[in-house]
Amino acid sequence: MSELLQVQRVLIANRGEIARRLIREFKSLGIETVSVFSEPDQGQPWVEEADYSAYLNGRTVAETYLDANRVIGVAMDAGCDAVHPGYCFLAGRLDFAELANQANMAIIGSDPRALARVVDRQSVRRVARELGIPLIPASDPISAEQDPVGIGAQLGFPLFVKTMVGDVIRRVDSLDRLAAVANEVRALGALVSGDSTIVLERAVDKLRACGTVVVADRYGSIVHLGETDGSLQYDFHSWVEEVGEALVGSTLHARLGERSVELARGLGWIGVGKVRWAITPDGGAYLLGFTPRLTTGYELAEQVHGIDLINTQFRVHIGERLGWEQADVKLERHGVQLRIFPFRAGATGAVEGEIERLVLPTGEHLAVEAGTAEGQPCTEDTDPLLVKITVTGPTRHAALVRARAALEELVIEGVETNREFLLEILAEPSVWRGQYNTHTLEEWIASERNRAS
Repeated sequence: MSELLQVQRVLIANRGEIARRLIREFKSLGIETVSVFSEPDQGQPWVEEADYSAYLNGRTVAETYLDANRVIGVAMDAGCDAVHPGYCFLAGRLDFAELANQANMAIIGSDPRALARVVDRQSVRRVARELGIPLIPASDPISAEQDPVGIGAQLGFPLFVKTMVGDVIRRVDSLDRLAAVANEVRALGALVSGDSTIVLERAVDKLRACGTVVVADRYGSIVHLGETDGSLQYDFHSWVEEVGEALVGSTLHARLGERSVELARGLGWIGVGKVRWAITPDGGAYLLGFTPRLTTGYELAEQVHGIDLINTQFRVHIGERLGWEQADVKLERHGVQLRIFPFRAGATGAVEGEIERLVLPTGEHLAVEAGTAEGQPCTEDTDPLLVKITVTGPTRHAALVRARAALEELVIEGVETNREFLLEILAEPSVWRGQYNTHTLEEWIASERNRAS
């Protein structure tokens, strides 16, 4: 063990349920934790649950959690020797990893050299092309000085405008909207990652958005944990995510797993990541990209496979071997995760309120993570992900039954949420038959809104 990296105090550079989970994990390992918080988050539970807390001196996400210099400065002032960025904000950002490296601060979950190879979409596409992995037509990187309109006209519509670094994405259906949307995405990219470079990608309708979780250590061992399906999404945020072989069938499951491992190996990846796929109605699979971090639905892999993915990520980071092989991973259960957000159909801004009452479901085959607590505000500056409910079952049908039962137990008062919509979604025959795609939820909500008006 003497050659392994040593971590004594870690800064949790995130908020909400992932901050609470990380605090519990590191405490179980005997590692001290420091939480960070913005002005509206000062009363949130993770602030008190850490050993220490540090105010980021600001209100908005941009001036607090997304400020890489400020976060590293706080970590240094707090005497931390490592930072864990969770699964959003600074996670997967190369500039943050480089700043941390200059400060001699380890970033748990991001090997800087491996990260540099995967944050560039073009680099990922080049490796995928060499491996013969099918790709959706896309442009080369488009800098701030270049005009995207002519490039978009050549690719054809509809299009997705995406940042080169990070996860900012917008859909464009006509040429006259492209310039405005491109400017919006560039501005958001500069805010989120400091990089305003964009790419254009053909939007494939009626696709399923899937992802294969891969875990790799520093010694060449790589395994995949099967596919998750986050196609039931609204405004590019998945409300429901599932994992299980029944989602794609045994043949495609095996192919996606093999291809994902090949891509991770070709990129020299180390840690926990996800290979993102577009599954077309005819069973075709096209690479969407590589997410170099934990993703929101990490508990799905944990509950279905009976592993601690956060602990595995940490063990890989300090230099331990993975300790298990692909043959040890058997997808014998089905998992469903439901995500609760403040929501009102037709709302043009953030749905605000205060959590007056919160009752979480309990029971077997169930994992519940809450990112907030009673008495806490919901505003445009607080975490929109309030609660995650993850259930498993021997079959997809059993998992969906348990998911709906858990959702019926959930009580949130004081702010409108998507709970009632989720209950209705889980009663839809098409969802039970698995007949949905990335447009299904938005179309369903739009039709419900029209009926109500």
